[in-house]
Amino acid sequence: MDIIYLSSSCSDKKFNELREKGITRKLPQAQKYHNLLMEGLASCIDGKLVSISAFPVNRQWTKQIKFKREEEVYGNIHYVYDSFINMNVLRQITRQKRAQKEIKRLYRENKDCAIVCDVLNQSIAKAARKMGKKYKIPVIGIVTDVPGYMSGARRKTLSFVNRMISKFGEKRAQANVSKYDAYLLLTEQMNAVVNAKNKPYIVIEGHCDSKMATRPNIIDNKTSPKIIMYAGGVHREFGIRRMVDAFLKANIQGWQLHIYGDGNCEKELTALSNEKENIKYFGTKPNSVIVEKQLEATLLVNPRLTDAEYVKYSFPSKTMECMVSGTPLLTTKLPGMPKEYHQYVYLFEDESEDGMCETFKSVLDKTALEYHEKGNTAKQFVLQNKSNVIQAQKLLDFISKLMKKG
Repeated sequence: MDIIYLSSSCSDKKFNELREKGITRKLPQAQKYHNLLMEGLASCIDGKLVSISAFPVNRQWTKQIKFKREEEVYGNIHYVYDSFINMNVLRQITRQKRAQKEIKRLYRENKDCAIVCDVLNQSIAKAARKMGKKYKIPVIGIVTDVPGYMSGARRKTLSFVNRMISKFGEKRAQANVSKYDAYLLLTEQMNAVVNAKNKPYIVIEGHCDSKMATRPNIIDNKTSPKIIMYAGGVHREFGIRRMVDAFLKANIQGWQLHIYGDGNCEKELTALSNEKENIKYFGTKPNSVIVEKQLEATLLVNPRLTDAEYVKYSFPSKTMECMVSGTPLLTTKLPGMPKEYHQYVYLFEDESEDGMCETFKSVLDKTALEYHEKGNTAKQFVLQNKSNVIQAQKLLDFISKLMKKG
């Protein structure tokens, strides 16, 4: 069986090339999520995996209008970067048409195939649905976020035009999300709002990089002063500013808070970084840098607030990335996080500023050995149960059963 995988992800080599040229500026979370899953699938299937990539680009980032078709073999994955015209409406149309042609070609090469696609990428998702229906190829939609559940606070930070584009895109995605043959969901709660027609689905909350098994987390490599590290979107509604204020209120000596990412708190964090010696804001960095910094930190943190409705429908990929680093993670009790994770992380039981402050005082008072043991226990848990290879095999088993029934 072959897998045709449609997403915005490209090879790491291509992604770094695009970022260096300024052609794409997207954060690498989606890039890493899909690439790791593809790597896992490619290592498990008895056929080939072809990635049809619509890498993120727009006219704001580059004036280049025509992009030529390219192919690349990277590891066990065959990437196809189709030609397209980089102009607002034409970009979507040309990418959809080209993706349809690629699926047609691949189907003719091997009719024993399945399509896996990112439902949030409208142009290629439409191509996947259309060609899947035409050739009776099962289409499995990956839902990493439920369309229509962007927080209102985050939407307000967008320009008027981008707000309208965002709303229109979400309505289209909401209308189309029920049109797949099966689903890969990150949380069980997603099923009620995504799967109106009760199609087959599998819940796989995420995956970690199996290659991290060869990257030891060593106490002697930790920095001094000790570092708490956050990497991800720096949006106020994610609890970033509350976490910073709680850390400052705790006033614990010998610790610094390092923050990476972009979002609507950038200006505030930049100002605080200039004002406070124990707050450092570094903006966005390549994922390879983030991984190295996670190994040097003493504690990783995710302050994502859990009172918003959309939080039930997400499982941040950074959770897996943090746990597999071997550096312990302090996180809120995310509704989509299975309880089996709780024993492997430190938890914010109270998400108020005072509650976070008290948690910091408690957690930041442990020994280096305690942190080391906590982090490595978490690392072994995700490597043994949640690696990209293990999770990919679960998905393949699901697809195989789906094709037999079909």
